[in-house]
Amino acid sequence: MQNSTIAGNTGVMTIGIVIQIALQGSYFILITRTMGASAYGAFISVTALAGIAGAFAGWGGDQLLIRTVARSREEFHRALGNALIYFAISAPALTIVAVLTIPFLVDASVPWRVVLLVVLSDVVFARANTFGINCFQAFERGRAMAFLGILLYGARAIAALVWRGVDPNPEPLSWAWYYFASSLIAGVLTMLGVLVVLGRPIWRVRWRDWKDGGFFALQMGSFIGFRDIDKPIVVALSSLSQAGLYAAAFRLADVAAVPVRALMFSTYVRFFQHGAHGARGSLDFARSLVPVGLALGGVALIGMVFVSTFATAVVGSNYAGIGTVLLLLSPLPALYALYFIGADALISGGHVGYRTLAQLILPGVDVGLCAVLVPHYGAAGAAVAAVLTHAVLVAVVWTMAFYLARKNPAERPS
Repeated sequence: MQNSTIAGNTGVMTIGIVIQIALQGSYFILITRTMGASAYGAFISVTALAGIAGAFAGWGGDQLLIRTVARSREEFHRALGNALIYFAISAPALTIVAVLTIPFLVDASVPWRVVLLVVLSDVVFARANTFGINCFQAFERGRAMAFLGILLYGARAIAALVWRGVDPNPEPLSWAWYYFASSLIAGVLTMLGVLVVLGRPIWRVRWRDWKDGGFFALQMGSFIGFRDIDKPIVVALSSLSQAGLYAAAFRLADVAAVPVRALMFSTYVRFFQHGAHGARGSLDFARSLVPVGLALGGVALIGMVFVSTFATAVVGSNYAGIGTVLLLLSPLPALYALYFIGADALISGGHVGYRTLAQLILPGVDVGLCAVLVPHYGAAGAAVAAVLTHAVLVAVVWTMAFYLARKNPAERPS
């Protein structure tokens, strides 16, 4: 029964994410072709930094909710109230901080209104969409998770079509307004769906969970930072056009990793159930998933090699050389699989701090490699740096998982 549920949810989530990616790809192609590599590089540098801030919105309350519901579904309404209070406290503060600091970290050509609109979109409304998805994930309701993911990217795809068709001046600022509107619609509808389908919250905050929530937020933020910090770094060390080229190739690599992401969505709650028996239970479950993850990563690699032959024709002539960058990024899906499996074993075994520590160290490795490779090789150098850094992260996470399972095999996580 357990395996059939995982397989069913993985299949549903794969279909859902494929649809999301198709929608995301449609507006991605529209935007990249309309803006060109330089303007897209500027815009994506803002979204990368806003995404890091957005990871902290909610202060890990949705992850605490998943952990709680995985062990006792009756606690959902209390956990929802706690998570919403955390979100109400953290999201406005993070929005203010991000709007004040991001303009100093991106290219001077980016208008401050673009920063404001993107931050509101990603820190508040897109994060609310993710929050709702995680509420349904706690109950392993794959169809609802897939639908809500489609909702966000569907809204953005429609916005891109309207923007391209009716806006007389299709540039980053005008797209930022459409980006904001579509995110707002998706975020509001998602939260309404949670309240209608799953029920209303019990407004009772658990301040003793604030520390654990901070660790969850920090591990999420550090991973997003680790994944995305190289985009503005490429801008600083090379050019906006090289940043746009690299960001476009990285987005295609994410498309190839869809089945891996679906697998991890479908097994996340099960990790907490196995982790209730200690670090050894989490590790044993993780090891059982490795062959599946590697198989999915291998299929993704083959797909990326195939797509690299005509990628320039898809995204436009401004992105000449994207095929080479995509080939260099082709190991990423398999590395994602190995990383997420090992990292989820750490979290569910009660060691979220170790996962966070690994992710906090690795951005320095990525930045160091970019500093050496990007000035000489541009987007291709950033791709090599990303693959090498992910490989190091996989080694570190699995070393931690084996060490902790051997040291505390029967430890019961909090």
